[in-house]
Amino acid sequence: MLAETLLHEAKLCYGFVRRDLGTGLLPVPGFTLASLLYRQASVEEIARVIPYAFLYGFLYLYTFVVANQIDGVTEDKVNKPDRPIASGATSLQAAKIRWVVLTGLYLGYSYMLGVEKWTLLWIVTTIAHNFFGFSNFGPTKDGCMGAGCIAQLMAAWAIGGSTPEMGWAWTKNIALYMLWPIPLQDLRDVPGDKAAGRKTTPILMGDIPCTPFFTRIQILMLTNGEL
Repeated sequence: MLAETLLHEAKLCYGFVRRDLGTGLLPVPGFTLASLLYRQASVEEIARVIPYAFLYGFLYLYTFVVANQIDGVTEDKVNKPDRPIASGATSLQAAKIRWVVLTGLYLGYSYMLGVEKWTLLWIVTTIAHNFFGFSNFGPTKDGCMGAGCIAQLMAAWAIGGSTPEMGWAWTKNIALYMLWPIPLQDLRDVPGDKAAGRKTTPILMGDIPCTPFFTRIQILMLTNGEL
């Protein structure tokens, strides 16, 4: 019975997070490792700290995607019908309870690591994005993702123990670099976003100007602004 429950929970968890592991989880241990290497931490300390970073990154991602999928059931039924709520694998009410529990664990864990400031920024951003309609309008949605990038990387850097000044020097540049291509992820979701009544950046711009605009942005980024 316990094994079946754990397996079911693992499947649900994977269903929630599987599409976002690369952007939501992995940057945290990666940036924590950079912080550790910057201050020349020992191999033993690196081996001890990185698992903490992985858990923090997991909670960072898990809390957001559950809230996002609570808010996005209509869209997911069109664009991503295999997600847990849209597919009926879990109920909307159960997902809400899951989010509250996860957020409490995430905040408590952040206090243990000393990164509660950045965690609170991400929790407030998550609530604004998913429960106060910020995700329904392109510029506010994209701004939330920029704030999330800052919260994620600054927390990861702090877990690694290096001075925040150097972490901010890297983070602000990465966040600015990422801000422009953020709306690209919404190009694939246009049908579902329209069904949900959202006005994401691709919808606001329209199909004809949107594609060449973001193509040019990508080229400029890849060539460091040189064409």
